[in-house]
Amino acid sequence: MFKEFLKKRWHFYIFGIISLIIIDLLQLFVPKFVAKAVNALQTIKDINEVKTFVLSILALAFGMLIGRFWWRYFIMGSSRYFDYYAKKNLFDKILGLDMFFFDKHRSGDIMAYFTNDIATVERMLGIGVVQLTDAVFMSSMTVFFMATSTNWKLTLIALSPLPGIILISALFGKLIFKRSRRVQDVYSELSGYTEETMDGVRIIKSFSIIPKIEELFEERARKHFDATISLIRVWGVMWPLVHFVGTLAFFLALTVGGPMVVKGTVTLGDYLAFNSYIGMLIWPLTAYGMVMNVIQQGRASLQRLRELQSVQPFVVEPENPVKLEHIEVIETKKLSFKYPETDRFVLKNVDFSVKKGQFVGIVGTVGSGKSTLVKIISKLYPVENGQVFINGIDINHLHSRDIRKLISYVPQETFLFSNSVKENVAFAMEEYDFDKVKEMVKLSAVEEDVEKFPKKYDTIVGQRGVMLSGGQKQRLTIARALMRDADVYIFDDCLSAVDPETEQEIIETLRTKMKGSTMIIITHRLKILQSADIIYVLDQGQVVEKGTHYELLRNEGLYARMYKKQLVLGE
Repeated sequence: MFKEFLKKRWHFYIFGIISLIIIDLLQLFVPKFVAKAVNALQTIKDINEVKTFVLSILALAFGMLIGRFWWRYFIMGSSRYFDYYAKKNLFDKILGLDMFFFDKHRSGDIMAYFTNDIATVERMLGIGVVQLTDAVFMSSMTVFFMATSTNWKLTLIALSPLPGIILISALFGKLIFKRSRRVQDVYSELSGYTEETMDGVRIIKSFSIIPKIEELFEERARKHFDATISLIRVWGVMWPLVHFVGTLAFFLALTVGGPMVVKGTVTLGDYLAFNSYIGMLIWPLTAYGMVMNVIQQGRASLQRLRELQSVQPFVVEPENPVKLEHIEVIETKKLSFKYPETDRFVLKNVDFSVKKGQFVGIVGTVGSGKSTLVKIISKLYPVENGQVFINGIDINHLHSRDIRKLISYVPQETFLFSNSVKENVAFAMEEYDFDKVKEMVKLSAVEEDVEKFPKKYDTIVGQRGVMLSGGQKQRLTIARALMRDADVYIFDDCLSAVDPETEQEIIETLRTKMKGSTMIIITHRLKILQSADIIYVLDQGQVVEKGTHYELLRNEGLYARMYKKQLVLGE
């Protein structure tokens, strides 16, 4: 990303640096004109000579005005473009990663890349470039002008302390980089915890554990504070040292140059110009310290961004994918699966088959791998070759985009965007028919609720659907899934917040209205699976039983025990 940005904008930086160098040159001529004006005052005969000097200085000032506009346009404009370019590329990169990345990283951690890290690199590419150009060019040219325009011996004596600034910057550079990286890492941790707390604020309040949460937040905020103070200490020592060394140059200029003026070795005008040059030189040399800080912080953030850019998805898309138009059959053969970077097998030798138009149930004990199985056939996680097939084609030869266009998956966790009801239902559609939205809402048995909302289908549901009940959110997510006209619908225990009668009514309605489509339902309420074509029973990652509802009851195995227990409990 960084290299591509430089390829796009290198010429902007060239023009910006040239503009900045021209300004620096014009600035260097100002003391020269002032010196000539002061020296000429002793022998002036015509007032027009003074006007000439004044007009020359005004012309230089006007030239600097134009130049300052252009370097800001080229350099600072490019740094702002990096902000846009980096955020866009980072957003695309993150969306292209598979679910395992999001399993490991909290959204607050990810947001830290978009806010803190990109902003730090932007400063490096903006003000950092300006300061570096000033530090290198202005310092070297100022020394040249001092030596050639005034007195080279005085120049050498006065500037003898200034190389110490470069040495100080170099010595402190590594410390700044390490501590800057530490600041960015703990900021990411703090950001992640804050975002997670805000998402779970209702749970926190319901459990009345605010003091504990405040304590945990204070612990992370303290870590960030300590890391920042650690960086400030280094910066706080380096900056006064740089200023002290710079001040020594003025001291030597006064102690050595003053007597030279008295003796007549150096004219008063040249001495004033010399002091002006020292003033000009102090800034670029002290800028080495500032540049070092900006660059090292930028490097630390850039390293974090590069690490994120280098993350590769575990789900690898084929170079020449087989085109998938429809889904007729989904099957797994001896499927064994463990999540990336883990050792425990979640699924073991699972044989599973779904044919077009079938109503398939998946049940089992908690943690038996039910959700994992449907996520795998949606290609959300990687599997080895020869284990999962769609229409007889290995899933690794199909593009996940084609698969997910034909599979509409409703996960356990409900998520609604802070938009209106109709916008949430039609979320996946570029264009949609409002009548179809109403039809899908009706199929999901939530029409009556929506009609009671203040603005009906235009009602804003709030962040994550906070304005709705759990059952309303679940039914709206089903309506959203139905909008896609998919070949396969997967409902992963997504009606747990509604009563069993409503759940059964929804399933039966969907079964009738969506005839010809394949339905896979994961549920703990076994009663709704009475009309299922086949039911798979999982325990500890293995298929221990399969058959219809009544066949499984006759087997008197795990399914029968689970069903009888539910009858006793009245579920």
